[in-house]
Order: sequence, then C-alpha cells, then structure tokens
Amino acid sequence: MILDIWDGLFLAAAALALLGVIAHEVAGAPKVLGPLKTSGLAPEVVWLHHFSWHDGSVSVLAMIGLFLLAVRQEDGVYFAIIGSAMSAGFAALGIGLAMLGNRALWRTHAPYAWTLVALLGGLGIWLQASSAAS
Repeated sequence: MILDIWDGLFLAAAALALLGVIAHEVAGAPKVLGPLKTSGLAPEVVWLHHFSWHDGSVSVLAMIGLFLLAVRQEDGVYFAIIGSAMSAGFAALGIGLAMLGNRALWRTHAPYAWTLVALLGGLGIWLQASSAAS
C-alpha cells in the first residue's frame, strides 16, 4: 500500500497522540492521581477527577482511531476532520486554561501537543483537498 503525503501526516498525528496518551497515563497519572487521594478532598471530588483523567485518555484513543481510519478508508478525510477538530478543541482548552486559569499549565504538554496534532491533521486535510481539486 502506497501512502499519500496526507496519510503520512494523519499517521504522524496518530503517533503523536499515542505518545501523549502514554505519557498521560504512565508518567502523569502517578504524579497527579496518587497525591490527590491524600489531599483531603471529598471522595466524590477525588473520584470525579480520576474519571475525568481516564476519560481524557479514552477520548484521545478515539482520536487516534479516527486518524487511522482516515488512512484506511477511501473517503477517510471525514474521520481526519473529526480527529483534527477534537485535537483543536483540546488545544483550545489547554491554551485557554493556561491564559485565563493558571500559567502553570504552560509548563505542561497540554497547550502544545494537541496544537501540533491538530496542525498535522489540518495540513493533511488541506493537502488532500488541494490534490482532489487539481
């Protein structure tokens, strides 16, 4: 199977997202979820945070699946559009919280990684559309 350049970009977006979810679960979870248990917060707050943490990972796995479907399907660009939109939403959330919430978020991967995934996906979408138009 010969890949077009946009397929390579969709694969790169999926690979970067996979690295993000692995870092999130393997490196991030012990740093955040462990100390949270001993924080003195109400159990509902602690476990809602656990749910939200892993829900983010599941969402990113779905995004990865969308980029992979974009490569495998004939009209897969629609999957890439959804995956890129998801990543752009995560990027906007990370940037918005860093700007309006706490600047400490700039020292995490959140504002940067999802922006790069969205840009890779968006560039792939644009290149595929440009190719179809010519």
